[in-house]
Amino acid sequence: MSKFKFVQWYGIVVCLLMAACTDVDITMPKGPKGDTGLSAYEFWKEKVADGTVDWPKDQTEVADFFKYLKGNDGKDGKSAFDQWKDMIADGSVDNPHNPGSKWPAGNNTVQDFWYFLTGATGESGQTPHIGDNGHWFVGNEDTGIAAQGEAGKDGANGKDAVPPTVTIGANDHWFVNGVATGKKATGTNGKDGVSPTITIGGNGNWFVDGTDTGKKAVGADGKSPEVAIGENGNWYINGTDTGKPSFGKAGKDGTNGANGANGKSAYELWKEYIASGEVDNPHKPDQKWPADRNKQTDFWDFLTGRSSVIEIQVGKYNVIPDYWNSQLREYVIPTDGSVLFTVYDKTGKKVAAGVQVSGLPGVGATETFTTDDNGQFKVAWDKLPDNQPLSRRTGSATVTVGGVQETSAKNTLVPNRINVRATVSMVYLSNASSDINATRYAYVSFKYERQIDGEWSDYPNSLNSSMMRAAKIKDINQPVNEENLDKSKNSTYTYGSTYIDIRRPLVLTPTEKANVAKNDTVQRLLSDEWDGNDFYAGLYFGDGSGSYNDYGQTVYLQDKIHIPEIYPTPGFKEGAVFLEIKQGVTTLWGEIDTDQLPDFYKTYAYPSGQDRFTKDPDTGIWKFPEGKLPASDLAKNRAVFIQMRTFVNGTGGTVHTGTVPLSEGGKHFMLTSAYPGNWIGLDIRSRTKGTNQITYSATYEYRSRFAYYLLKEGEQYFLVDFADRTKRIPLEIKECPADWMD
Repeated sequence: MSKFKFVQWYGIVVCLLMAACTDVDITMPKGPKGDTGLSAYEFWKEKVADGTVDWPKDQTEVADFFKYLKGNDGKDGKSAFDQWKDMIADGSVDNPHNPGSKWPAGNNTVQDFWYFLTGATGESGQTPHIGDNGHWFVGNEDTGIAAQGEAGKDGANGKDAVPPTVTIGANDHWFVNGVATGKKATGTNGKDGVSPTITIGGNGNWFVDGTDTGKKAVGADGKSPEVAIGENGNWYINGTDTGKPSFGKAGKDGTNGANGANGKSAYELWKEYIASGEVDNPHKPDQKWPADRNKQTDFWDFLTGRSSVIEIQVGKYNVIPDYWNSQLREYVIPTDGSVLFTVYDKTGKKVAAGVQVSGLPGVGATETFTTDDNGQFKVAWDKLPDNQPLSRRTGSATVTVGGVQETSAKNTLVPNRINVRATVSMVYLSNASSDINATRYAYVSFKYERQIDGEWSDYPNSLNSSMMRAAKIKDINQPVNEENLDKSKNSTYTYGSTYIDIRRPLVLTPTEKANVAKNDTVQRLLSDEWDGNDFYAGLYFGDGSGSYNDYGQTVYLQDKIHIPEIYPTPGFKEGAVFLEIKQGVTTLWGEIDTDQLPDFYKTYAYPSGQDRFTKDPDTGIWKFPEGKLPASDLAKNRAVFIQMRTFVNGTGGTVHTGTVPLSEGGKHFMLTSAYPGNWIGLDIRSRTKGTNQITYSATYEYRSRFAYYLLKEGEQYFLVDFADRTKRIPLEIKECPADWMD
């Protein structure tokens, strides 16, 4: 028997197994993302019509189909069951349900045969096809197995199978081929039988008459549980005898019982089962099934899984989508949002270049695609259906080869496009590090989401990309789009897959502004200089060029984020800074000019709730609710921090000091070990006094900056302005008062 016919018989046998259940109101539908296929009867009719099945072409009614299945075996032939028993008799056949082990030779009943045929749920894979060398290929891998077996020797002719003629005689007995069986065709009325009560328990198992069968009511992804009545009359689940009879025991003759009340359907039982919202999602093991997903279509989706492979139908052209990721069971390619299709000819081989495909289900009727050298073509993201039901995305296509059009097999599936978005969840002000010149920025937290078949969910971790960018919004009253963003003003500091840091506009000191042209360091600040107007940043991601997992799209968020300006830390008070030299130790001391301390915005250093921006739901604008605050609203422990970078003989470090808290009138400072040839930086930080030390921690309300350079020429010391190097302030050598820091 050829491999194709074996697959055909396999499908027919499984269909019969499912049809064999009686008195059980359970329907096993196709999953919502499964692939549309023919019924066993329709498939048989096609194969009779094209001559693959040896059967009279004018005898293709349903009754003929069952006659074909139930005919007597020829003398020289064996049934599939008998051949299978021979095959497993020596115990060397692999167990399809337990890879690595062998099928027990003693498991050779009809029930074992059905269970063997169902096989284990297979891993997601590539569509098998026949390569140019005549071998079966899976994906691009040559299995080395010939697609057509060697011709076998002619067997002895078997007699034609004759379907039995079954009738009911005048004596109400069954007759087979005219011979009385002695068995009555109509039984006498017995006592009311008791049908078993089948329910789903709290643990998700099937219960028969209140007894836990130990069998899950929901199959793994891609396979629903198989419920059948065995030869012994018991219920079987997935081939295992539950020990529970499917019918009540026959009773003595009795009168007809009254009609019983209608029992709950499987769907109604399921709705009660998932109502708590605590039932595991069979398709997403780490999530719960939503209680509001309780429609009948949701019921089918719950019971069935996604198909992993679309089978090629030999004898027709096949237009089949290729998995981008078989583990995720997704066809859509994240980098450009397209879907790759492969076209197979009537023998299962890939077609050549130049074959045209049109009429793809769910795609515009005028769209035509042409295969490349690999027999493949791509459908771009904007050509794919957008949240269309499965029924509109499955079926056949038109394949044109050499000018001749043919209709492909009805196994074409066109996936919906995947739409993407991002949602902002939090904004606050932070900084890069505790360095004096560290960047101050607004921290924006967000998450990427994908819409698959109408449902939004988070990006899988494996697909998250660092693709978010920020730019200045031109008109805050207009939507955020390409035309309303000034991308030349790139204020992005750094970014990741869940956050972006946007640099704050800088307020420069008068000396800095006056010396931009003379000082390269100050000149670099110009790109972020505040222009006096409120700065709002817009966010966007994706470039549609395949650089990121943006599904071919560029998305503009409608969030408008206010990025507050930041003011500079004040410097030394002119004429109030001195130098003390005592026993070889140089100490710089004096006063800070805090009389005109600038305004500020609260940052992440403040208690939670005081530091967060809020969003106006009507405008989409994120702003700090308290706005800009006067220096008098600074936290009570804020003080001026002074740091000198020291370098001696090529090595260096830092020395630092600070004032007492500003709230306590802190203006005085005293910096010991202040060596010439080093830069002096200033910041405002929190001051914490411990048992043995005082600690200053960055709070980034202000722009910390290097403000001075300590210079010595001959015996004279100078403070050089960092922005204007020509400005030198002579330092008087003067002893620091003992109570200066009190």
